[in-house]
Amino acid sequence: MHKKLLLIPVFLISVLVFGLVRRPNASPIAIESTSIWQKYERYKEAALSSRMFKHSDIMPLLQKHIASGVFHSTVVGKSVQGKTLNLLTIGKGKTKVLLWSQMHGDESTATMALMDIFNFLSASDENDAFRKMLTDNLEINFLPMLNPDGAEAWKRRNGLDIDINRDARLLNTPEARVLTHVADSIKPSFGFNLHDQSTLYAAGATKNQATISFLAPAYNYVKDMNEVRQNATKLIVLMNRTLQKYAPEKVAKYNDAFDPRCFGDTFQGKGISTILIESGGYPNDPEKQYIRKLNFYVILSSLHAIAQKAYESEDLKAYMAIPDNNRSLYDLVIRNAEVTKGNSRFRAHVGINRSQIADLTNRSMSYRGYIEELGDMEKSYGYEEADASALISVPGKIKVMKKADWEQLSLAEELTLAGQGYLFVKFSDQKSPTGPLKNRLLNLSNSSTANMQAIGLGQSANFILSDGKKPVYAVINGFLVDFSKEVKVLSNAYGY
Repeated sequence: MHKKLLLIPVFLISVLVFGLVRRPNASPIAIESTSIWQKYERYKEAALSSRMFKHSDIMPLLQKHIASGVFHSTVVGKSVQGKTLNLLTIGKGKTKVLLWSQMHGDESTATMALMDIFNFLSASDENDAFRKMLTDNLEINFLPMLNPDGAEAWKRRNGLDIDINRDARLLNTPEARVLTHVADSIKPSFGFNLHDQSTLYAAGATKNQATISFLAPAYNYVKDMNEVRQNATKLIVLMNRTLQKYAPEKVAKYNDAFDPRCFGDTFQGKGISTILIESGGYPNDPEKQYIRKLNFYVILSSLHAIAQKAYESEDLKAYMAIPDNNRSLYDLVIRNAEVTKGNSRFRAHVGINRSQIADLTNRSMSYRGYIEELGDMEKSYGYEEADASALISVPGKIKVMKKADWEQLSLAEELTLAGQGYLFVKFSDQKSPTGPLKNRLLNLSNSSTANMQAIGLGQSANFILSDGKKPVYAVINGFLVDFSKEVKVLSNAYGY
């Protein structure tokens, strides 16, 4: 009898401890019991390996799924330049969901993820039970690449040079009219507005990239929280928990200032629980392939949560605890660099960014590095950082040689020149090309003198950091070269 009595408090303590650890307001993440993350490569659409693709690239992929009979498809309209806008539908459930991507033409990460999701939904394997839950309980509608004209030119706006996501009220663009008509016809319970944002946003005042940022948009200026917006907010809480395992501390919350021109705000006001997903940056992922996988996984997870109504038990306070989206990152930060300006010499932090330059076919990207910030950058961080406290800053020198000799330079020879302080080559027999230079380490120059000062606000990011005897680092076109490590060709050098 005494043994039984002793067991009762032990049992009660166990229940209480389990309850604290397994918070009652935190619904289980169903997707974690599947092999979907581990088997992602099975579903990844191999035809899309970079983010700069066009309407002509995705149409065969859509046709493949339409022909399989798994999806029902409708051409719901055309872009300004006559490209088809296709709605793909799957599922027989009563709860309707609408997902649209790439209403900004140069924001393609989610479109890649949707192609992966199509492959997943068309497959048959050990994850069939997960698929069945989706298709039995949901009708899922996809409108991928809403702005194909912008994608063709790799620009934000459409063929009329209008931002589609600021056209929800006037409906001047055919793409905005299509999206509005589709939403009004389907009357979805949930909507997913899928975007990309700058890679230079952080999750709060930290060095952590805002790899994914969420928003449950406001539907009025006072930012009321009705049931429709609450449902979107609760779903975001669950999505954040899903991502923390794979992108810990790299999830942020977007600003919720109301804008009646935007589709998320407008749809929220129409009674569609709308979730904005912004894909930002992740280290060593310029083509956003890991972020693509995160999109694939978290969208599937959220669809399953909608099918099970698992989001309903989430705590709204957890949404407010997600750190704010904060523009505080740089591609490269040099700490405590020596800066000379006229007769003044001081040490300051240097923030360097690399502007993106699409090639003539809008199929690949190059970069041009420049110095964007100079001074106290205590609350700013770099994807890469270097400490120059014990170093001096030196302008890069120009090596003069014939074009034919430059063409024969190996990486090892370019590295030797950089180690001697040369960051530029000038041709002695002709003018050199300007713009991005692929597969090179050194820049080209048509000037006889490099930058007069090593570091200056707004100037190109090309300088040496030396210990007084030899270079320790070089910054070439905004990329950091560490002479103590193996050096490879840059994404691109630059011709000035």
